[in-house]
Amino acid sequence: MSDQKPKINLEINQNRMAQIIGAAVVQSTEVVGLHFEALKTFDLSQPPPSDATFYRFNTPNLNADQRRQIHESWILAKAFQELLRAVRHALEEAHLLVALLTKAHTVRSSETLSVFLKPFQRKAAGLPFWKLMEDVNECLVPKLDFADSYKSLQAARNCLEHRAGVITNVETKGASSFELQTPRMKVFYLRGSTEVEIVIGEAIDSQDDRSEVDVFAKLQTRSRSIPLGERLSFNLAEFNEVAFACNYLGQQLSARLPRPITQIEAE
Repeated sequence: MSDQKPKINLEINQNRMAQIIGAAVVQSTEVVGLHFEALKTFDLSQPPPSDATFYRFNTPNLNADQRRQIHESWILAKAFQELLRAVRHALEEAHLLVALLTKAHTVRSSETLSVFLKPFQRKAAGLPFWKLMEDVNECLVPKLDFADSYKSLQAARNCLEHRAGVITNVETKGASSFELQTPRMKVFYLRGSTEVEIVIGEAIDSQDDRSEVDVFAKLQTRSRSIPLGERLSFNLAEFNEVAFACNYLGQQLSARLPRPITQIEAE
């Protein structure tokens, strides 16, 4: 009889991170797009009528702009919540994958897969986002920078949900303005050693004899300064930029992590 321990091949869906974030991106952009477009033409000078409601409520005396701001803040808060939830979920899945693929593991023959994975999942769930990102980045080349954007978007979501989008000392932390950093995709080509961002409607000009030009993409942050007491807002294009950057993060997590197969020895 051989003393060699049996090995279990565990196959992992490496596309899972992209799928988690991608689903949230599709849902949130569709909802935000639908409602923002509808708000452009809907009469918001009065509360929307409804024959399906039994109870009636006295509403504040709001004008159309005030009512539109309420709707936009509510929709954006829910949309950002969904995006950030998905990004966090994907990072926890990526952290689990890194833990499985970076060293050998031993499992009791009577142990179920869910029991084996539970300590890894519990550890990932208990880490702050920056530590999740840091641990996962150890296996990524090049690394992904998203921790500052995540923290800033969390602050923006909290402001939209709890303070109707009005910037307070909670956001500014005693300063005169809230420095918002949102993720964005930079799509560019090289003109010599200079990165030239691609702009819709502008021709690509590498200023050399190349007939074809390589196009690159990377995550960046876009900074905005919102003074204390003013309202935080996003138009449809700005939200779409954030959603697109989140989608890219999911795709890169799936593409850059180690090959998704490992062996586990059974005791």
